[in-house]
Order: sequence, then structure tokens, then C-alpha cells
Amino acid sequence: MARTAKRYLLERNINTAKIIVYKAGNYLRLSVDSDYTGSDSLENQRRLAKEYADRHSDIEIVREYVDDGKTGTTFQRPSFDRMMHDLKKGVINCVIVKDLSRFGREYIDAGNYIEKVFPFLGVRFISIVDKYDSEDPGCDKELLLISLKNLMNEMYARDISRKVGTTYQIKHQEHIFYRSSTVPYGYKMDENDENYCIDEAPAEIVKTIFRKYHEGCSKYAISIWLYEHNILTPRQYSQTGHVYCGEGDVLRQWYISTISRILSNPVYIGNIVRHKTEQSFYAGEKSSPVPETEQVRITGNHKRIISETVFAEVQEMMKRTGEIYKEYRKDADQTKKTIAFDKNVFHGKLFCGDCKAPMIRTVGYKMCHREPKRIKIFKCSFHANNKNLCDSRGIEELELCKILYTTIRRHISFIKGIRKLADQEINFSFEEKIRRIGKEKDQLQTRKIMAEQEYIHVYSRYKTREIQGKDFQTFRKDYLGRTKMLEEQKAGLEQSEKALNKSCMDMKKMFADWLQFENVNELTEKMIETCVERINVYAGGRIEVRLTYRDIFVT
Repeated sequence: MARTAKRYLLERNINTAKIIVYKAGNYLRLSVDSDYTGSDSLENQRRLAKEYADRHSDIEIVREYVDDGKTGTTFQRPSFDRMMHDLKKGVINCVIVKDLSRFGREYIDAGNYIEKVFPFLGVRFISIVDKYDSEDPGCDKELLLISLKNLMNEMYARDISRKVGTTYQIKHQEHIFYRSSTVPYGYKMDENDENYCIDEAPAEIVKTIFRKYHEGCSKYAISIWLYEHNILTPRQYSQTGHVYCGEGDVLRQWYISTISRILSNPVYIGNIVRHKTEQSFYAGEKSSPVPETEQVRITGNHKRIISETVFAEVQEMMKRTGEIYKEYRKDADQTKKTIAFDKNVFHGKLFCGDCKAPMIRTVGYKMCHREPKRIKIFKCSFHANNKNLCDSRGIEELELCKILYTTIRRHISFIKGIRKLADQEINFSFEEKIRRIGKEKDQLQTRKIMAEQEYIHVYSRYKTREIQGKDFQTFRKDYLGRTKMLEEQKAGLEQSEKALNKSCMDMKKMFADWLQFENVNELTEKMIETCVERINVYAGGRIEVRLTYRDIFVT
């Protein structure tokens, strides 16, 4: 029996050597209207792919591609494009999907990829639920069924999109009310969930906002009043059900835009405006605005909170205020020579260091040769809306640009100086670490093969009753523990290898990104976008600049 076992081991090793291990990419997709917790969830797709790869020794998942919230009716998806790029570069040579609907619902393109593109590139395609594997000769006869299934998926997407669109068109034509995604502040759905009815507590706040603006209060003054009276914003009300700030709530400032939307919304005089935007889910088109003349208006749909007279007068007041502000802005924009950039290039990067609020760009003045000079400055947005929230710190745009340019130039000089040393680090240290990891992985693989051979030998002895079942179970438990430990060690090495490769790539990218500005003589928008991550402005004029490469040398 021992000779038989050894012969089996020899044959097994010969066969194992012939196995081609495919480097697979696991493609996951979740539509905008999919069930995030059901069978099509990303986690379930990921689990199925992992279990499939674990059952097939010739498949190793090396990449994952996720298109979250993308329609299957088009192949213009970011992660799908990235996967195709990796396929053409040879990074992966196998694609795994949960089922064909995750791959795509468009019949012609899906069939073209499966039957022409993938075979041409030498790519193995696997659809787990459909039990399709292009490497399995028995699946060739199933190609027609696959095409039909894709066609049904396409027809399903087209039919659903058409039915939904037709339903809304009928409601628009007949001026039938239907619930929108959010219920306006001041209203709630009635007991039958069929129409709006007044929500008394927030409705009083709406009345107060209209009354104050009608009496001459500015939106800024209304925002201050709401904050001082501990009134939560509409979004907070929808989340907590609290009109006033209570225990556990965080009082937030009402945005001017929120007050503007309330003052201009005809829902408060009982009217509904629908079909303001339109979108084709089947075609994968983004939502686009509909001309005002084509929008649908339903009058007298529900009980009003504000009288039509007051509402009309408020609209007229807002229109006049807008015209005055527009004229003011026209005058302010005449002094372009005092502006570093035509637009706010620091949006999303410049913040108050203490309250963390974004800094807003506004007009200011300073004395120059005893004459007031118009300038662009950045101020804390919380201070702009409520002077009690933060101090009046600010910084002139031109001064900020000088500081940033000086800082970036200094770091460009530093990066240029360490480039030679870094190249040596990449050529020697990184490569040596990669080689060491590869050697350790080979050692783990050898230990794993030896453990498998030992297991087969002991198993053959167990089957011939040379050892007892109790002893075999003890050995098997020890074998599974060792195998698990080897897999964990391998995963750790692969993670380290991945981190090293990423660090190496990031370092090369950093040099390319920064040194492109070596000969640039002034601060540019691209320089800010590439080099600056965040700017914090503190009291007393202190500025903290976070650059984009601060963690680049951490391995």
C-alpha cells in the first residue's frame, strides 16, 4: 500500500505542475435601485466569488472591480473600464461575476464581450450562478442560452424603464398627485399616506419665516433668529422628529439657501410642481432639468400654510433683492486686477482651524495710499452667518497665494534634492524587500505542499486501517490548523507586497506630480489641486498647510 500511495503522490505532483493558475478579477455591480442587503448585494457577490475561487485551485482572485450604483444597460462604467484596461495589460486573465445580469443587461454588447472580445484576449469568463465557464468545453453549447438570457435581461430593463416612465406621464397628464422622495418641511403624509397634511409644529416655523421676511428681515437675520431660538434645521427634523434642540441634538446653523427654498416653494400655498427633471434609467442617462413651460403644476392639492397674497408679495421682494445684489456683483467684479483667480480655487481645501467650517470668498477693503482698495478675502463661514459662532478671522487671497507658492517652492526643492536617493531606495531597498517576500511565499508554498502530501499519506493509512479513526481525526485537526496558519501568513505577505508596490508607485507619482512645477513662476490652479490637501486658518494669523505627499514614505 505504501508503494501505491507514493505512486499516487508522484502522479499528483506531476499533474499539479501542469495546472495553470488564472489571475482573476472579481467584477461586482450594484444598480441604483438594487436591494443593498439581498442576493445582489456587493457583500454577497464578493462572498460567492471567494467561495468559488476557494473551490478551484487554478483560480486566484488578484483584483476586485466595483461599480456601485451603476446601471447595467450601458458598459460605460468606471470600474468596468479599469478592468478592461487591466485585461489588455495582462494584469488579469480571468473575469468572475455572480451572474450575467451583474456583467450587463445590454444584449448585443454583452454577447460581443463574451463571444468575441474575451476569446480574442485569451480571457477566461466565469458566471457563477449561470454555471458558465468559458474554459469548460461543455459550456459551448450553452452560448445561445446565455445570449437569450442577456436579451431577457435587456428587455426587462427596457420594459421596467418604459412602464415607470409611462406611469409618471399618465399622472402628469391627469395632474394626479404622487409622493416625492421627501416631504416638504411643515407637512407630513396623511393617515392613508395619499396626500400632504399640515404638520403643526414645523408649520409654525414656516409661518414665522414668511412673516419675518415679509416684514423686512433679511434671510441672514432670519437664520440668526432660528439659531438663537434653538430651532433645528429641516434635515435634522426629518432625522430626529424634534423641532427644537433637545438633549443629544446638535444645534446647527440654517443655511441661507434652505431659507430661500422655503420662501420660494409654492407647496406652502397648496400647489405642487412636478416633472422638474427627467431621467432614463434604461439608457443610463443622468437627471436633466425640464423647461419651466413643460413642468406640471397641480393647484389646490392640499391645505395651504401661507396665504397666496403673502406668498406673491414675498416672491416680488425676493426678485427685487436679487436684482439689487446682481447689480452689486456687477460693480464688484470690475476690479479683476485685485483677484488672484477668477473663481474660488480653494473650495473644499480652505477651512477655519478651530470650528472646521469652510472659509468663504468675499469682498473686503483695505487702505492703500489713504484710499480704500477693494480686495478678495476669505472668512469663516460660521462667522459670516452668526458672529457668535466664531471670531472674525480672515485672510487676503493674494497673501494666501504668496504663502502657498513659497511653501510649495520650498518643498519642490526638497523633493528634487532627495530624488536621487529615492531612486536608489526604489531600485535596491524596495526590490530587495519584494524578493524577500517572494522567497518567503515560496517557502510557505513548499510547506503547504509537504503538509498536503503528509495528509494524503496519513489518509491512505487510515483508509487501509493502519491507524485508528481517533488518531486520524486528531491529525486532521492539526493539519487544518497548520493549513489555516499558512494561509494567514501568505495573506499577510501578500498584503505587505501590495503595500510595498503601492508605496513605490506613489513615490514615483509624487515625483512626477511635483516636479512638473519646477519651472513654474507663479501659483496656478493645477498646482493647488495637485500639491495642497487642506489649509487651516487659525486665530492670530497662523496657517497650517497640509501637502499631498506627507505619508508617501511610510511603508
